[in-house]
Amino acid sequence: MSHDGAALDVITPERVAMSLPLAGIGSRALAYAVDSAILFTGFLAIYFTYSLVGPSVIELFETLSTVLRVLVAFLMFGMLWGYWTMSELMWNGQSPGKRMLGIRVVRADGSPVTFFESAVRNLVRVIDFMPLLYMTGLTVMLIDRKHRRLGDLVAGTVLIREEAVDLSHYQRLHNATSQLDTRSAELINTFLSRYDALQPSAQTALAEQLLTQVAGELNAEQRQAVLQNAQTIKAYFEQRLVGSGGA
Repeated sequence: MSHDGAALDVITPERVAMSLPLAGIGSRALAYAVDSAILFTGFLAIYFTYSLVGPSVIELFETLSTVLRVLVAFLMFGMLWGYWTMSELMWNGQSPGKRMLGIRVVRADGSPVTFFESAVRNLVRVIDFMPLLYMTGLTVMLIDRKHRRLGDLVAGTVLIREEAVDLSHYQRLHNATSQLDTRSAELINTFLSRYDALQPSAQTALAEQLLTQVAGELNAEQRQAVLQNAQTIKAYFEQRLVGSGGA
């Protein structure tokens, strides 16, 4: 439900670029509705349970002094803040609503959210809600190209959509770093990612060039064995990426 093309571009510690799809206003609103329904049900259960064993909650509240009413208000806010913050920490950036909608809070660099960021963004939630029904938060999200509310801007967080992503590209690079330098690993990985779409002649020609750059230790006989056919070429470079080395 995010805008077309809306994504968070990040660089992994292995210097690999990744693009994470951003959560849009629609998915965020639905996630909030789910969380609100859960909270409302919980408070309603507490209300009716207490009413069965004691005076009406409303009547009890009316008997409290101003100071105690303020304390109760802070307690209610603390419970709401704790719901979002603790769930985001326990479920790696997800509340029940976010989990249901397949969205997640992360830091601006794509790394997992910490207690500090989650605590800050949920403290500022009260400002985003003003003057009512999240008018401030919605206005900021409409203006910001990453659909962040004020709490996200202050905390340095963003919401992304979870998708089934093939991480084999990045796993191969990670495994290869112990045997290859980063540039060689990236060259091999790019070659393999496009390999099946190439013509046989292009496969062989590019493989020859790549062998010169990343496998200078091979003699003529070994190079010929690698270049024997499409299967041997692909198998050799895949082995290099997983750190097995040699043809």
